[in-house]
Amino acid sequence: MSRKGVLLVALLLVLVLAGCGGAPDVDWTLGVSGAVSSPLNLSYAELAEMPQTDLSDILMEKSLGEDTTGDWTGVALDEILAEAGVAEYVSITAVAGDGYAIEISKDELQDAIVALQENGEWIADADPDHGPIRLVCPYTPANRWIFQLMELQVNAEAAGVPDDAAFKITGMVETEVGWTEEKIRSMDAIEAEFTSKDGETSTYTGVRISDLLSKADPKDGAATIVFVADDGYSAEAPLADIEACADCIVSFANQGGFRIVAPGFAGNVQVK
Repeated sequence: MSRKGVLLVALLLVLVLAGCGGAPDVDWTLGVSGAVSSPLNLSYAELAEMPQTDLSDILMEKSLGEDTTGDWTGVALDEILAEAGVAEYVSITAVAGDGYAIEISKDELQDAIVALQENGEWIADADPDHGPIRLVCPYTPANRWIFQLMELQVNAEAAGVPDDAAFKITGMVETEVGWTEEKIRSMDAIEAEFTSKDGETSTYTGVRISDLLSKADPKDGAATIVFVADDGYSAEAPLADIEACADCIVSFANQGGFRIVAPGFAGNVQVK
């Protein structure tokens, strides 16, 4: 083989080796909307070209199965928000490709990244069911680590009761608050079981009442909580007992709207 041929083969080898570590060709876009001055639609390729941040030995606390520890690489959330022109915000609603959404507070997003790699491998290749990108929040349980991340909605709304509120907390609180049904459905939800007076046990999904009350901050003198339905029906319960109840939720009704599910409380407290 001629010397020229040797050089050509060597050059091709270098090019092939250099290409092995590049980002995969993925058709995916991350949208950034809401309280931003410059809404974004970042392609996968654009995310791969942005400065990358490494998170090492990060504990993933799972609700099912054993916890795991791993390394993650991706774009710092702060970098993305800065590019979108975000000034102040109170939370982010992360939306997955299948429509699942969850609201995550600003405090919980400390050091968060939009990860493209896990343990040195591209998520799109190594774990396509959880890729190609994933929100990794190192100081929160894994239910906030949204995989197949498609959109980040920035929330900067001030506390208060919006005109179209579907649920609100008023009375002896430091801040009266209210939310649309869509907003409550985007919050962190749990499942709770309730057994009716007929002995039938059902499972409901919704947001802890204690979590919602914490946003209103009940005043020191508040002793009772009154649940009021849209038809005017109401029922009372001791505030301290509801605040201490881990399974008391504002559950999502299949046909829209809410109902109170409060296991261990009287039947009249289960306000629809």
